Amino acid sequence: MAKNAGKMQNLINYRMKATLNDGRQMAGQMMAFDRHMNLVFADTEEFRFVRRRNKTTGATTLTEEKRNLGLTIIRGAFVVAIQVDGPPPADPSARLGAAAPSGSGAAAT
Repeated sequence: MAKNAGKMQNLINYRMKATLNDGRQMAGQMMAFDRHMNLVFADTEEFRFVRRRNKTTGATTLTEEKRNLGLTIIRGAFVVAIQVDGPPPADPSARLGAAAPSGSGAAAT
């Protein structure tokens, strides 16, 4: 860990928003980071602005698009800024909602 990792270490499990160098924003629960500022976000949502041109009038409109990405690794070289978006969840088990159904590798009870 880096010398100043203490400040970032205190933000583990917080809901964070990272702004990338291409203008996109990623929001999610910060699970990990490293000295290169690579970030691991859980329950990630990507926000980006898209310009759309109306074919009939020629006018452009700026709309925000959102998509869910899930567990994401964000390369530190692309991170411009990080900000706190919300506190960590009070109940860690509530983060992922209901438990996932057991798969074929789980024993049936």
